[in-house]
Amino acid sequence: MKHTFTKGKDIKLNVQPVTISIYHEYVFEGPCRFGEGEQLTKEYDLMRIAMIHKGFVDEVTDKLGSIDFVNILEPIVIKRDETFPVTDELLDEMGKNADEADLYLIKFHPFGIDFALAFAQKYKKPLASVLQCCNDSGMVASLRPRGCEAYGWPSWEDAIEGMKVLRARKAIANTRVLCVPRNNSNNSLSALDSFYHHDEVTERLGVQFRYYNLHEFMDQTNNVDPTTNPTLPGRKCDNINDEDEVEINAIVDGLVAGAVECDMTREDIFPSVKAHYLVNKLLNKLECNAFAAPCPDMCATRRLNEGRFTLCLNHSLNNENGICSACEYDLSALVSMVLLSNLSLSAPYMGNTSIGKVVNDPELEVSPLLMRNKDSYNDAACAMTSAENIAYTFHATPNRLLEGFDADKAPYAIRPFAMGGRWGATIRYDFNQDVGKKVTMCRFDPLCEKIFIARGTIVAGIGYKDENCTEGAFFEVADSKKFYECSLQVGNHIPLVYGDVYDNAIELAKMLGLEVLTCE
Repeated sequence: MKHTFTKGKDIKLNVQPVTISIYHEYVFEGPCRFGEGEQLTKEYDLMRIAMIHKGFVDEVTDKLGSIDFVNILEPIVIKRDETFPVTDELLDEMGKNADEADLYLIKFHPFGIDFALAFAQKYKKPLASVLQCCNDSGMVASLRPRGCEAYGWPSWEDAIEGMKVLRARKAIANTRVLCVPRNNSNNSLSALDSFYHHDEVTERLGVQFRYYNLHEFMDQTNNVDPTTNPTLPGRKCDNINDEDEVEINAIVDGLVAGAVECDMTREDIFPSVKAHYLVNKLLNKLECNAFAAPCPDMCATRRLNEGRFTLCLNHSLNNENGICSACEYDLSALVSMVLLSNLSLSAPYMGNTSIGKVVNDPELEVSPLLMRNKDSYNDAACAMTSAENIAYTFHATPNRLLEGFDADKAPYAIRPFAMGGRWGATIRYDFNQDVGKKVTMCRFDPLCEKIFIARGTIVAGIGYKDENCTEGAFFEVADSKKFYECSLQVGNHIPLVYGDVYDNAIELAKMLGLEVLTCE
């Protein structure tokens, strides 16, 4: 399905290069005016400004032009005479693209911090510079104490990392979550450790939440006259239709054909793909780019059993598509996924999270769910005989793009969630193939005041051969007891992404004004 909204992964950071310069109307020398002959003329100054500005623009293009997540706006040069005027006309010239610009990248020649400060105070935009002698510290230390956002980077490599963080913040602020609650739009019964107050999350992060009735959603999974839904009688709704089913069948065929193993009939996979398709129809309609629904609350209605689907496959496919999608209506986990995914530019994985081992404890302690398949459990336990400080996470929503949105899709199997009825399609992924790979994890606390950030190394996987909610990864962390203590402050589901974006996540958390918890 073609999406009409902007996915977080496709959001770019609009960078506005600006040269702030000085020229002299008069020929004279002084403590900050030196040279000889024509070097003291206005014409020479204007020539030098043109050269400096071109050199800056060329450098920006060279360093940032190939960075996918950066969009360089048309450069601007501000020219002031030696009286250092600050006028609204000049400020507005620099701010002519303010509606688009996310970051002003400044070049000083040679003065201009006074002008940069006035601009930041008027336009409330972040300013930054890349190693310009003493101008970096001068600008940042002038702006920050006055409540203006400013950054100084010692190299272009550092600048790119900083812009990665700023882009992720922009993506979070542009997140619109389609929430499908049953009884309580704030929390589901299995995620009371999620955000308490959605309005405060919106105020702090910019994330918006849009709510849609669970029963109206369930009715529209049926291919019937769209005016006959019991919950909305007479209103034409967005029910699955014959045209949709053509695309749904194509998705089913693609999933089956691509699977290394498939333990389900295509007829039993179809309802899960149908639900996924409806989710995306509603995402388009309501202009949302993230999704959450409550598994246990929905299960209690028995409508999932009636419809023969779960939303596991939907979450896996959405996360692959850059649409963060969370189980159990856990909105803290969902926004954590948005944060991580937009730093790593890869699909996230969310699951039940705990610790399995601490130092000097040889026994592997896990959820009884993971012990259902003794072979899988024994294999995982044997793989970790020499490892300590083990944490783990498990659910039934892995995906095939953990390595990155631009990576080739990884091998996978399809197995059912419902073990007896053989329905509720889930992607099965063998985390054992990723032993030694780094992961980064994080989770917001219920008040959206703290965030726990951790990193680890995968040491084993479990659940590839199993069914139900039994699939996960074990990873070694710096201190599993500290990991556990931090989890008590933030809650259960602690999502992960592949790769080490730990430092980026900490920088972003500080930028958002959050207290950072770590286990290192």
